[in-house]
Amino acid sequence: MNTSEFESVPQERNIYKPVTSPYTVEIWGKAALGLYLWKHVLGGKLQNVQNGFIQQGYLTVNDVTFIYRSGPGIIQTTVPSDVQYLILVLNGRSEEKIKSAKLWLDYLPLYPNLKKMAVVLLGNEMCDNNWILPYVHSRGGRIDLVFLVYDSPLIDNVEFYQWPLGVAVYRGFPNVNPESVDVTSPRSHVCNFLGTVYENSSREILSRIIKSIDFHDNCIILERKRWLPLETEDSLKYYIDSLRKSDLTLCPVGKNTECYRIYEAMTLGSVPIIENLRTDGNCDTSDVAPLRLLKRYDAPVIYVKSWYELHELLKQEAELTLEEKVERRTNVVKWYNSFKRKLSNHFIKVIKHKFFADKET
Repeated sequence: MNTSEFESVPQERNIYKPVTSPYTVEIWGKAALGLYLWKHVLGGKLQNVQNGFIQQGYLTVNDVTFIYRSGPGIIQTTVPSDVQYLILVLNGRSEEKIKSAKLWLDYLPLYPNLKKMAVVLLGNEMCDNNWILPYVHSRGGRIDLVFLVYDSPLIDNVEFYQWPLGVAVYRGFPNVNPESVDVTSPRSHVCNFLGTVYENSSREILSRIIKSIDFHDNCIILERKRWLPLETEDSLKYYIDSLRKSDLTLCPVGKNTECYRIYEAMTLGSVPIIENLRTDGNCDTSDVAPLRLLKRYDAPVIYVKSWYELHELLKQEAELTLEEKVERRTNVVKWYNSFKRKLSNHFIKVIKHKFFADKET
């Protein structure tokens, strides 16, 4: 991927009705990742229709109008059957989700005018994504390209493209205006970790280390033994406040190295400390993995190979001046928002090339 892919693209944002343009692309969101794509990356707005059963928005970028649809009212028989250009956002994280995704993909032949299509896929954390291969164009399927989350070896920048996990929209994490982030005031805590501590994982090691060092009182720690898919209003507020109050966010590996809190921390100016280890499964084993997308764009994060490095890191942190911390917070917030703009430009450029290149020659 070269930098020319990230040239600025003229955009007319936050449109609630279609704008006349040569090309129209439908985006159907059947995973929360679609809201991250639409609201956080593309910067689109949504309005509720049909008593909230459907969320809908329009976004014209250069000469392409994107129409986004999501919600429980979006099923195979309620979407426009005359669709020609389609981006389908699907969840392939578990067997149950894969079954639902296949129902959509198996229905595609019933859209008689469909010419080109892409999938934005929340992949499996172990990178077990081969189920989608029969559906891609090179194998005789209808999918022209896939934007795929997690460091899959399928990524070739021809048919499969890397996509970030982003923030946990499904848990209610907001699209934060970077100008609203307080980067100048002193923060009350050095670090935070709020998350599930899996048995026999490095998270147990991290938990022991934090409790044994002098900085324990300066870190916000809230552990749970079981993963919970949803937040309460109070727990979400506590989590967001913890990010706002901390200069560092500890990001141990879970089932995959990539986790939501990496992006959520950067949103609020807290530097992620990331455990730079590959997890079990079938993800990429090359030198650029894990987190090759963040490394490619020089994300301002701190990598550790072992949590035993934490004590020395926190000692170094204690020596920083407020001015140095303010500069670092500012850089983190700016980098993340620049990253989203680059993603947007890249996404639009690839879609235009794959969908409409033959029309522009």
